[in-house]
Amino acid sequence: MRTILLCVASFFYSTAFAQRDCGTDSYWQEQLRANPGLIARQREISIFTDKFIHSSSMQMKEQGADPSGSAMITIPVVVHILYEDPIQNISEAQVQSQIDVLNADFRSLNSDIEKVPNAFAPLVADCQLRFELAKVDPEGRATNGIVRKQTGRMFWVQDDRMKKTSLGGDDPWDSRRYLNIWVCNLFSTLLGYSTFPGAPPDKDGVVIRTDVFGINTSGSAYSKGRTTTHEIGHWLNLKHLWGDAPCGDDGVDDTPQQKTYSNGCPSFPNLSSDCNPGPNGDLFMDFMDFTDDACMQMFTQGQKQRIWAIFAEGGPRSSILTSNALGSPWIDSLQASPSVASTPNGIFVYPNPANMQLRIRDESELSGSSYMIYNSTGRLVLSGICNSHTPTINIGKLAPGIYFLKLIGPREKRGAQFIKN
Repeated sequence: MRTILLCVASFFYSTAFAQRDCGTDSYWQEQLRANPGLIARQREISIFTDKFIHSSSMQMKEQGADPSGSAMITIPVVVHILYEDPIQNISEAQVQSQIDVLNADFRSLNSDIEKVPNAFAPLVADCQLRFELAKVDPEGRATNGIVRKQTGRMFWVQDDRMKKTSLGGDDPWDSRRYLNIWVCNLFSTLLGYSTFPGAPPDKDGVVIRTDVFGINTSGSAYSKGRTTTHEIGHWLNLKHLWGDAPCGDDGVDDTPQQKTYSNGCPSFPNLSSDCNPGPNGDLFMDFMDFTDDACMQMFTQGQKQRIWAIFAEGGPRSSILTSNALGSPWIDSLQASPSVASTPNGIFVYPNPANMQLRIRDESELSGSSYMIYNSTGRLVLSGICNSHTPTINIGKLAPGIYFLKLIGPREKRGAQFIKN
């Protein structure tokens, strides 16, 4: 009975924690030990990131401005809410409050940005990221971006069971096109953990404890939604400021070297690091430190560069840029399979997503019409002639991704989008 009471208490009382408990480093080290191939993948991503940052820095020197300009990266989000007790089944408004926090924090639009000390103010970055709940699920149906599942588990630990339907959790949506966030009752003081880019697709995403997701009035040190900001920072390839080692390297040039994590709400300057003798001390107000939510306010320009690297062409999260998760559903929510994508001009392509073959149906005669298939970069990858009224196209050799089909008939051109699994 005592064990059960302690488990329940882990959900309701986060105010007693002495420090922020992020499980990402220990989780990721375990993943690297279990999967040697992941180590090689991390090296590739590290080299790619360093090259991007170097190139970006050179452009900035030549142009005198951020090469990203006014561009914006929009990330589709799906939130998997796992609950044993109905009180853990948080409202849609609570979910949206977290999305709002993310959009403020990653754009430096948070109301407390003015608290950043003047010495660090020039480092503050607008990361030019927007987070939005998905509008289309992997099957093409309309969604609000929230999945709710009642389970028989009172609490969860750092073993990824929440990411598997077969183990009582909920399988991720395609991680090439969605940021998956699992919200569940994590055991004890653990607030959350995340994968880094390069993780296996069935594990990729962020896990957050229910009572620290979004804004709440509990009075907790972690009630302002910054745990999710911090963990998504890891998903975006940001490390802790101290590099998870005494005076370690976080891979960012403009963050001062730091001996270890900060607790609570330090006063500026926080001169705690033997490895940082400068007068300004630690960057404790950065989202990748361990301070309380009320004392986290910023990302740096260097961190922004590291984030943007993973979305660059060939980067580990570049597929997010071609996600159709925020578009229009291509299946009526009441419609049975096969999955069909349609366009206002009357073309139907199915199944969608497709694996080996794609069929086309149209109200007009298609036999003799030309078809062309383009990838997400606009390159022609397949073409041919329709040989029947409902032609079938072999797409087995196409790489997974989003494609656009163009039909050219005797009198008009029409098109439809589809996904190759």
